[in-house]
Amino acid sequence: MSLMELLQNGEQSGEQMQGVVIAIVTNNQDPENMGRVKLQFPWRKGDDESHWARIATLMAGGGRGSFFLPEVEDEVLVAFEMGNIDHPYVIGALWNGQDAPPEKNGNGNNDIRKITSRSGHEIIFDDKSGKEKVTLHTKSGHRITLDDTSASEKIEIVDQTGSNSIVIDSNANEIVMESTMRLVLKSQTIEIDAGSTLTIKAGAALTIQGAMVNIN
Repeated sequence: MSLMELLQNGEQSGEQMQGVVIAIVTNNQDPENMGRVKLQFPWRKGDDESHWARIATLMAGGGRGSFFLPEVEDEVLVAFEMGNIDHPYVIGALWNGQDAPPEKNGNGNNDIRKITSRSGHEIIFDDKSGKEKVTLHTKSGHRITLDDTSASEKIEIVDQTGSNSIVIDSNANEIVMESTMRLVLKSQTIEIDAGSTLTIKAGAALTIQGAMVNIN
């Protein structure tokens, strides 16, 4: 009997399953692009996949919502519509002894909330009292930090080398842009207006060039 025949027999049998069960994701490439997955239940034969299972997510609608498909081999928690095993719904994902969380809570303060992708991109929410901040960084180290640390509030953008950065410092009321090699500003019109003093300084040559240069 083929797998398709087994699945069709399962549809006709209407096997009942109350409560929730664990399952392993076997396929997340939904041919109808509905964000569904197929599952393997521990008590069934190794090659016996479930029907396509819809995923309960944070928000869903026409072309909008949160899109977090589980990976193949991920462990998930499954419920069934009216107890019908042929209509599974993935209601959550599970860590286990093999797949550990991306963060620890060793001190019990539970300060960190985190989203970590497969390759290592992260969004981190740090709720440590007095040092609250939100950090977004890529796997290679590019980083954006929104830092609400008391008396040191700032927004910081830093590349993976750490040598090119933009810092908006709310405490010092200043914006600092740094690059180890070259800083370029391009626009049809650029205006620099200093309410007090303006300093232009070069360690080597200083060149001012234009079709017409007015100095007043």
